[in-house]
Amino acid sequence: MPFGIADIFVILLITIGPLKAAIVYATLTAKADAAFRRHVAIKTVITATIVIVLFVLAGEFILKVFHISLPALKIAGGLILLLFALHMVLGEEKKGQVDNVPPSADIAVYPLAMPLMATPQGIVAIVTVAAGAQTMGDIAILLVLALIVLAINLIVLLLADKIIKFVGPGALMIVGKVVGILLAGLAVQLMISAGTDLGLIAKPLPHS
Repeated sequence: MPFGIADIFVILLITIGPLKAAIVYATLTAKADAAFRRHVAIKTVITATIVIVLFVLAGEFILKVFHISLPALKIAGGLILLLFALHMVLGEEKKGQVDNVPPSADIAVYPLAMPLMATPQGIVAIVTVAAGAQTMGDIAILLVLALIVLAINLIVLLLADKIIKFVGPGALMIVGKVVGILLAGLAVQLMISAGTDLGLIAKPLPHS
């Protein structure tokens, strides 16, 4: 395998780790009760796990069947992530009684599980690493490492209510806007990477 175990774990922690999803989860469920937050957290991680396990075991095959290249996956994932990020940054808060209505549990699927936990860049990374695997043992290692990261994600989400109480709704709103800007930048970077892969954008020169 072209990467070591530590390298793969760090890649997975960065791309499918809890940070982005946890901040948005805390923001979206700030006014919900503990039972609802727990339900959303578990549903989020289960959904993301299904997607990630599918791409670990059959990602390269799926792309071949649908004739999708990695650059195309990067562009599509980047667009989805960009649309969500723009909504985070530019979306207006609704006033009135709607504020007292808890969010739907569907947020566990979108945007929490996808694209914030099973991220486009995470899926690309997983498919790339899996494509370089030499044996089924390598695939098993990738799968175990991904499941460890997902277990960390679940723990972080279950503890997010403490973040809500400590930080407060006003600060969460500000953090949500900042994260939205960073996600927009990440989405654009993902599409730039696809352009570089296709030879449409020149690779940056190494620093001397």
